[in-house]
Amino acid sequence: MSLLKIPFLVASAIGMHISLTSPSLPPSPQEKMVPSASESFMQSMSLDRWLLDLFKIIAWAVSSIEVANILAVHMGTSQIPDAVYGASALQFLRALHSTPITPAFLVGSLSVTVGGIFRRYCMSTLGKFWSFPLSVRKEHRIVTSGPYSIVRHPSYTSYFLQYVGIVITHGSEWSWMRQSGILQLPYMKASVAIVLLVLTAGVAVSINRSSVEDKMLQRALGEDWEDWAKKVRYKLIPGIY
Repeated sequence: MSLLKIPFLVASAIGMHISLTSPSLPPSPQEKMVPSASESFMQSMSLDRWLLDLFKIIAWAVSSIEVANILAVHMGTSQIPDAVYGASALQFLRALHSTPITPAFLVGSLSVTVGGIFRRYCMSTLGKFWSFPLSVRKEHRIVTSGPYSIVRHPSYTSYFLQYVGIVITHGSEWSWMRQSGILQLPYMKASVAIVLLVLTAGVAVSINRSSVEDKMLQRALGEDWEDWAKKVRYKLIPGIY
């Protein structure tokens, strides 16, 4: 049964990868918004390329380790040469066990995957107007099609969906993270806590940025933004916020 987890694990990693990869060129210095002190701090937390690349690596590493464990359990680690993983890593894999596919795992992994696909849809809908740094592009205009006809900042909504999915996938009682014993490795609990803290900070950053972006676009585009805001009343969650 656990072999069926592999496609979900790979799909989750792909979902995070595409969510953290911009398909458009970065804005020029003239197009970037001059941030306030608080916005500058939050941008440094959430938008630095090295941090985005780090989280891609973490997403792939977490999925790859569990996939390796599943394969090791099913193949029998005694049949795997030490050179494949290294003697110490192989000894650790032999001590692990695979975990079943649970409803929490399915909900969590699908949330991460769907969130990534939806975020890429938001990026493609905005096209050249998309960027991680706050900016107003040359010939910028309000995009009102696709997800932007439902809420004003759907890419942040997709991030929330991925955040919830990550917490459920790795934090539920029968998750591999909690059942495998990997948290007993040196510094692992602290590392997981730091990653969770940064992801949670990203939620706060997104909520704040939605308001900052609205003000920025209202100043830049005036009546066009106001007409759009009257039609699309909610920022992130239809009927709620």
